[in-house]
Amino acid sequence: MSLISTRSRYGLLLLLDLVDRGAAGPCDLSGIAQRQGISETYLAKLAVALKAGGVLRSSRGSRGGYELARPASSIDLLGVVEVLEGRSPLVECTDETASCERSADCRALPIWAGLNRIVNDYLRGISLADAAASRTADYVI
Repeated sequence: MSLISTRSRYGLLLLLDLVDRGAAGPCDLSGIAQRQGISETYLAKLAVALKAGGVLRSSRGSRGGYELARPASSIDLLGVVEVLEGRSPLVECTDETASCERSADCRALPIWAGLNRIVNDYLRGISLADAAASRTADYVI
C-alpha cells in the first residue's frame, strides 16, 4: 500500500534540487532530470502542476527554466502533495461522511479521521527549507 504516489515523491525531489541550487536562478529540467535520475518528460508534467499551484515559476529563453515562486521556508509539504495529488483524505469517509452509509454509527471513523489529521499536520509542519536542510529522517509525529 502506498499513500504517497510517484508524483509527490518525484515532485519533492524536483523541488529539493531547486532548493539545493539556491539563488542561482532558473534551472532547466534536463539538469534536474540527470541529477535525480528521473525522466525529463515526467518532470515537465510535475513542473506544470507545481507552476499552476503557485509553487514554481518559469522563464523562457537561453537562461530560462524553473525556480521556486516563494521562499522555501514558506512552502509546506502538505501544499506540495495537495498540488500534485489533489486534496485527498487517507480514507474517503473522513472528508465526505455522506459517501458512507455507516458514517453516523461508525466506530472506526474517529480513528481514520485522527490519522488523516496527524498526517496533514505532519506534512504541514515541514517546510521545503526544513526538508532540504535535513539529511536524516528525524521528523517525529
